[in-house]
Amino acid sequence: MKKLGVILFLIVSIYACKDVVNEIPDTPFSTTPYVFTYDKALLPPPRIPADNPITAEGVFLGRMLFYDPILSADSSQSCGSCHNQSKGFTDNGKEFSMGITGAIGKRNSMPIFNLMWHLDGFFWDGRSDVLRHQAIMPITDPTEMNETVGNVLAKLNNSPLYKAHFKKAFNAQEPSEELLGKALEQFMMSIVSGNSKFDRVALGIDKFTAQEKVGQIIFNSEAITIDNEIDPKNPQNYGADCFHCHGNSLFMRREFLNNGLPSNDDLGQGAITGNPKDDCKFKTPSLRNIEKTGPYMHDGRFKTLEEVVQFYLGPMKDNCNSLANSPNMHALKDSVYLSPAHKAALISFLKTLTDDELLTKEEYSNPFK
Repeated sequence: MKKLGVILFLIVSIYACKDVVNEIPDTPFSTTPYVFTYDKALLPPPRIPADNPITAEGVFLGRMLFYDPILSADSSQSCGSCHNQSKGFTDNGKEFSMGITGAIGKRNSMPIFNLMWHLDGFFWDGRSDVLRHQAIMPITDPTEMNETVGNVLAKLNNSPLYKAHFKKAFNAQEPSEELLGKALEQFMMSIVSGNSKFDRVALGIDKFTAQEKVGQIIFNSEAITIDNEIDPKNPQNYGADCFHCHGNSLFMRREFLNNGLPSNDDLGQGAITGNPKDDCKFKTPSLRNIEKTGPYMHDGRFKTLEEVVQFYLGPMKDNCNSLANSPNMHALKDSVYLSPAHKAALISFLKTLTDDELLTKEEYSNPFK
């Protein structure tokens, strides 16, 4: 009887212990805040969506998704296929990108960096106003990755690796369209370009060459037309008027502007808004890393920086919208004078905006290599 009593006591104790273990709450969900390392004296403070705080776990998941061809219908193409890090996240010098079916897009691949400071829409025509929504569109576009969100989620759900990372990043049992977009948004927002020679000069740890100094003056000076020629030896009198559209530390304007190009039936933002005043307006891209992101303009028509500079020296003509409605372009309607030496100086300055750290940083690279 005594032995039986001991056995019963042990059995009751074991089940009691099981109940206690089962009552222990799960470890509270937590993530690691992502730390931006750029110099805050040069670029604005981080601009993060309140409903998608950037975390180390979310950024890494987004990085995996960005470089994984699993997002395309035949698993042959990733976001990184058309946004090469070494080219400023553009498409390897191509005028237009090719999708998985061989279809060719109609616009040049835009660079991906400093996106958290873009306030007025994404894509050249601004058809998406939220980055996480923009991230989904190439996946479902028939000319690009040609996949459905449902198929993508099914593939991710079949991956123990991805399920584990969605759990780490969002405490989610399985992926969803919303979380797919948020993860891609976090990674793309983490990509910051702010360590070029221009930045180092601004911080006092590098110096411009004499040619680069002249180029900076020309960049930041008003355009002087041939008819108003003053002193050919003074670069202040030979501005290229670049700063009106690209004159802040980000080297971009948040507005959609008429870039002065003939329309070629592409109405830009006007096709989205239906407002004729928006015809031929396009997103103003950053000039950071411009040396690496050619060909240039929304349709990739210019292969070199020299061609771009020559175009904006004019004379410029009205396109599908009068340049009179675009004050910055209107100033360039007449031919602008720049000597060959001053053109070379301007391009030399533009090349100081190249950020080699962006082009090689491991945190932005393909994690599967």
